[in-house]
Amino acid sequence: MGSLSKLFPKKDGKQDGPFELYHENGQLKERGTYKDREQDGLFEFYNEYGQLNGKKTYKDGKQDGPYEWYYQDGQLQEKGTYKDREQDGLFEFYNEYGQLKEKGTFNMGKRCGKWIEDGKTPTYDPCPDCDNE
Repeated sequence: MGSLSKLFPKKDGKQDGPFELYHENGQLKERGTYKDREQDGLFEFYNEYGQLNGKKTYKDGKQDGPYEWYYQDGQLQEKGTYKDREQDGLFEFYNEYGQLKEKGTFNMGKRCGKWIEDGKTPTYDPCPDCDNE
């Protein structure tokens, strides 16, 4: 078939505004917004069948904000929050049957505090400014 197609609005020669990228079969692959060439706001990602794969939030081109990712059947796989490209805050990970597999807090990409991991409760270094101890 053809190649991927993109819709990139421009303002003063810079990518600016709503953005869409399509799979070769014409299904939407990615949707979001650019501001001054940087990803900004909610981005949604889809598989070649049009099903939502995940959602990421960006600020000034960096992943920053709520995040969700799904299994191919649409079941939630993981959710959490990013700050300046790093996992930061509460994260939850689910198995393919929708059961909680892991839950705990990240501080700038590192696990901290108490976690639930497959029924066990390991404890990592304390989280700064965190109630998850």
